[in-house]
Amino acid sequence: QEAYEKGNKLLSCLRSYMILNKLHVNMSKCCFMHFKPKSAKAVDENQTLQLEIDGFVLKRCTETRFLGVIIDEQLNWDAHIKHLKRKLNYAIATLSRIMD
Repeated sequence: QEAYEKGNKLLSCLRSYMILNKLHVNMSKCCFMHFKPKSAKAVDENQTLQLEIDGFVLKRCTETRFLGVIIDEQLNWDAHIKHLKRKLNYAIATLSRIMD
């Protein structure tokens, strides 16, 4: 609870900074992730803890792409490796069709 309150205060300051410097964020692409270790206790997902910027509620996501790397809440590589395997299998299938 306290972390979300501090997060909202920080986001409010960030919004003020952006307005002063004439910067813009695409709010439809914004999301947040709550990082937690694998051994963390299950948290009630139905809690009304929200992060918001200027009244716009940020959606919570379990994984996202950042600088070409897919990261998830547990900070493991499973989602990224799965994505790379899919891309490589497609490339291998395409190359095998060309070679035949």
